[in-house]
Amino acid sequence: MYILKATDVHKKFQHNEVLKGISMQVKKGEVIAIIGPSGSGKSTFLRCLNRLEKIDHGSIEIEGEYMVKNGPDGKAVYSSEKDIARMRLKMGMVFQSFNLFPHKSVMENLVMAPMLVQKTDLKQARETAMMFLEKVGLGQNALNYPFELSGGMQQRVAIARALCMNPDIMCFDEPTSALDPELTGEVLQVMKDLANEHMTMVVVTHEIGFAREVADKVIFMDEGLIVEEGHAEDVIIHPRQIRTKEFLSKVLMAR
Repeated sequence: MYILKATDVHKKFQHNEVLKGISMQVKKGEVIAIIGPSGSGKSTFLRCLNRLEKIDHGSIEIEGEYMVKNGPDGKAVYSSEKDIARMRLKMGMVFQSFNLFPHKSVMENLVMAPMLVQKTDLKQARETAMMFLEKVGLGQNALNYPFELSGGMQQRVAIARALCMNPDIMCFDEPTSALDPELTGEVLQVMKDLANEHMTMVVVTHEIGFAREVADKVIFMDEGLIVEEGHAEDVIIHPRQIRTKEFLSKVLMAR
């Protein structure tokens, strides 16, 4: 059974159709990397998966339960807000811009959602937060504020914060694009460690080396469509589609 399934997803912003029928299936423990040029719809698709954006047509299932599916008129109809909120708890989200609360310490950033949303008591929330801070190599920074940390450290805090909600799926939206190259490696290492522990992950990334090394499947998107998908080695090293070849040649030459 698929832990996450999207079928024929369409999304418009006014008259601009950003997603033109995207389908994707994710098995438990799988790592899916989504690559493609800027403006291809990658981040929009990721945001649609956990209802940060609403789709116009198609369906999205999480662990066999529909978050959204087409109604009789062919337009997307969402489940109740209560059911959506419950399903969204199964998905952790890490953004490119960290989205930490600047006026709260690292520990406060991590315990807030478990306490407010899951009604976890403070002691348990702190223990869980400390466990995940140690996991991302920041156990000594629990009392620091975000401005005292490097960009790479802030992103690792953001990953730990998402893990504190005990999600079944982790979604990453270009998690290293705001980082200097020297800080990118520390974030990618945390993500590799999660993959090695069989965390289910959907990663929108421009890090082709990471996609090749870690992903079970790579999806190449362009202009709102999936152009090519398959095993990482097949898509990245032996792409079949001309558009994929053009994109990868430019990306790899730029490095």
